[in-house]
Amino acid sequence: MSDVILAVLERPEAAAHLLRAAERLAVLARATRVNVLAVRTPPGYAMLTSEVAVGELLADLMALEDERIAALEAAYRHWAAGMTEESFTSRWTSVEGLADSIVSEGRNADFVVVGRPARDDDDPTRRAFHAALFRTDRPVLVVPPGWEAAFGLQVAIAWKDDGRAAKAVLPALRCLRSAEPLHVLVGVRQGATPPVLPAIFRDHGVRAELHVLPLGPEVFGQTLLNKARELDIDLLVMGAYAHSPVVEALLGGVTRYMLAHANLPVLMRH
Repeated sequence: MSDVILAVLERPEAAAHLLRAAERLAVLARATRVNVLAVRTPPGYAMLTSEVAVGELLADLMALEDERIAALEAAYRHWAAGMTEESFTSRWTSVEGLADSIVSEGRNADFVVVGRPARDDDDPTRRAFHAALFRTDRPVLVVPPGWEAAFGLQVAIAWKDDGRAAKAVLPALRCLRSAEPLHVLVGVRQGATPPVLPAIFRDHGVRAELHVLPLGPEVFGQTLLNKARELDIDLLVMGAYAHSPVVEALLGGVTRYMLAHANLPVLMRH
């Protein structure tokens, strides 16, 4: 299968890390193309949504946005020029408009790569991330700030017996064969029936090890991260959850915790 990776660039300082992560994912997925997207925010929209923009001239906003897009394109050109992997091609695109509607077109790709959210993200950056996770219906690789190492060699799957976990696992299995055995992390409350390895792994002929984690007073997201560190995991696969399908901004507790604290790449799918 010829997969396509969409890498969404927002912050110039994070662009190089995201591009290297997209390259690594392309190798794992045997992708034929990496599409790199930068969304140019309309200056009028920035004036309405950014407190920093109040009182600034339209020309100043346009100059700042030109500078940001130019820095992102320079990062892309530098990455593309030094890329030695010949199994895929890449393409740069810059589009002006609202980030959520443009990034939603990521549904035409097989995987989407984005940076992990930060507290000081502006509104367009938050909208772009939100669209990638909730509107593309694609697996989204969330890359933490400054991530340099390869990933996909030691992989854990945070399993919850519902459709979202399976939706995240199925596309991941296509590109994680080199990581066997996979580590399957399942949370269980005290006194509950011990779980068994989910059938999806046996059905796909994947060798996997089951790890039972306690559901207790500690935040379960931190329990997952502690186990990942213990196992030397370099990629975590999980479903992404919202408390309400209508109010998507209200993320489930584990999803919200991972987006704030995960120090390794996380492949999510809502």
